[in-house]
Parts: sequence; C-alpha cells; structure tokens
Amino acid sequence: MSGATTKRPGNDSLGPDLEGRLGAFTLSDLLQMIGYTHKTGTLTLIQGWNTRTITFERGRITYVAAGSRLLTLIELLVRAGRLSGRELEQLQAEHPDEESLLTHLLERGRIVPEDIERCREQQLEVAIYTLFLWRNCRFTFRAGECLYEDGIPVSVDSLQLVLEGTRRVDEWIQFSPVIPSVSVIFRRRKVERPIPPELDTIYQQVDGQRDVATIAREVGWTQFETARALYRLYRLGLVEAVPPNRVKIIELFTLAVESIYLKLVLFDYPRVALEFEQQLNRFAQQHGLRVRMASGRVIKTDRETPLSSTELIDLYKLFIAIQNNKFHKLFDPVVANGLMEGLYRHADPELQQMLRMYEFYEIEGLFPRRPTKASTSSSG
Repeated sequence: MSGATTKRPGNDSLGPDLEGRLGAFTLSDLLQMIGYTHKTGTLTLIQGWNTRTITFERGRITYVAAGSRLLTLIELLVRAGRLSGRELEQLQAEHPDEESLLTHLLERGRIVPEDIERCREQQLEVAIYTLFLWRNCRFTFRAGECLYEDGIPVSVDSLQLVLEGTRRVDEWIQFSPVIPSVSVIFRRRKVERPIPPELDTIYQQVDGQRDVATIAREVGWTQFETARALYRLYRLGLVEAVPPNRVKIIELFTLAVESIYLKLVLFDYPRVALEFEQQLNRFAQQHGLRVRMASGRVIKTDRETPLSSTELIDLYKLFIAIQNNKFHKLFDPVVANGLMEGLYRHADPELQQMLRMYEFYEIEGLFPRRPTKASTSSSG
C-alpha cells in the first residue's frame, strides 16, 4: 500500500474530525479511544517541525510515517551487519520488494526470525514509542482518510503498543536525570569492579565518544534497552556521563548547513538552496535557536543559546533529518547523497565521527528510496 492515499468522502474543507493538544488528552487516551471505537482514519501529531501520522483501520494501527525518514527492516539489517550493502544491491534486482527479500534471506539462512523481530522493535521505538515522550504536541484526526506513504507498516496489536509505550515512559522518567537525551555520551570510570554479564555488551562500547544512540546502533539494541543498561552501569559506578562538546557541535552544524547550501547551488538548484536557508531560519526561530543563515553563510550561531548541548544536538538532528528526507524525494540519489559527501571526505576524523554519529551523513549500506518524481520544488 506504499504511496497510496485513501480519501474519505465529503469536503476536506470541513477540517479534522478531532483536534486538540496533548495535555488535556494523553497519547494513550487518544490511541485507546480510536481503538475502542474501531475508527478508520489518520491521526497526525505535530510537535514543532517533528511530525508523525498514524493510520488506523477499524481501530488497529496499520501504518506510521514521519517528517524524517523511517528506516526499513532491510536497512536496519544492513546497519546491524546482518547483510552487506553490496549483497543487498545484488539481491534487490531479483527481489525488489521487502517481503520477498526477507523471505529469501530467511530461506537461505542469511538471517533468522530473531533478527527481523529485533529490527521491528527498533522501528517501533523510533516510529511510535518515542511519541509517548512528546510534550506540547498538537493533534488532528481525520476519519476515513488513510495515508500510506513514506512510512512503515505496523502489525503489532494497538493495545500492546499503548501498554509498552506507557511502561517505557515510566522508566525514561527514572533515567532522565542521568540520560535526558540519547545524545548523551558516556565514559568508563577507573574502578575495579566485576561487570554484570548482561551489561558487558554495552560496557565494552563505552569509550567517551559514542552516545546512547550510537551504541544502540553498534550492538543492534533499541535505544531504550541501551539507555537502561547504561543507567544500571551508572548506578554501579562503572560509567559516567560526559557533556557533549558544545563548540564542536555548533561547528559541525555550521559546516553541514553551509555545505548543503553550496552543493545545491553547484548542482544548479539555487531556488532549493534559498528555500533551505529560509527553512533553517524559520526552524531556528520556532525552536528557540539563535542560529541564522544569509546568502549561504551562517551569520549567527547558538553559542549563547540557553539550551543544553544535548538539546542542540536533538534539534540539529531533527532539522537535518527532515531536510535529507525531502532531498531524497526531490533528487536522484547521486545528488541527494552528494550534498554532504565533500564535507565528510575533507573533514578531520573527529568531525567525520560526529557526522556519522548524529546521522548527518550515511557512509554506505543504506540505500535511499528512489525519488518519487523529478522536481526541484519544496513543500517546506
């Protein structure tokens, strides 16, 4: 059903059937209400520029999409090292759809069902479970209108999703004083103490450079599982949190956005470059950032912005993810991938590591979707 949109009968100008703001309603309330009444339609959640659409069929969640691109099961298998990028490229010629390719990999013994289950958990975490942590979020629900584009299918029972999401919120509240964001970095403490066997996998990844999200990717765990393990290691006195380098973070973002603008101009898309600059300035203003851009150059940075380093990272990652998603729809992959390739290749090793860690640049293995149309316009 990818790419399809089922419209409801009637006049769209009538507006949504339900709208409001989380607070009076919790996400659990909304999901359960739609589920119990067996509604069909799409719930849209908006927190700043961060968006999700959740499609329901007779009260069951069937599809989720986001403003930033959600990784497919195949891409997560590549990222986990269960499949090489070159092997994927060869297999996609014979098995162009995901279901066929997964079946082939299972039959050949290249993967096991547990691999797929773990990747599905990672998908659900990013697409749904993180929503339970959203605050100050607006929502609309349009009955009878189902969206199936730029997202992932969901087969897990809706009530199970609500129960799991609620449980994770309770635990995240416990972690939050130590791990307010998955961008927190940890380093080992110089103590002689045995490592609990169930925590050793995560402990071995702690190096004072990787953040929670990066460690999760390295070991193939969810970010929630990784944060919980790191919190336990912290309570045992084995690791400590390290504040991210604010100056380096700002430098990285400055280089990234200037590189994207320059490459858009060089690829002969000056109007898209201008829209990119305007969107950065609008995003910054709406999210309390002080960074501003003019004529392709950053003229004001966030050095004095009263936001923590992890808050800056989360906002920068969101903006870049939304823009990358848009570029992969607008352009051929060669152009979309090339917008930051030059910056990555000429950056020092520390900045290269940060570009990968914060997912500003994907080195290899993940093949973006082909653009749906040849266009140089932007939807904003």
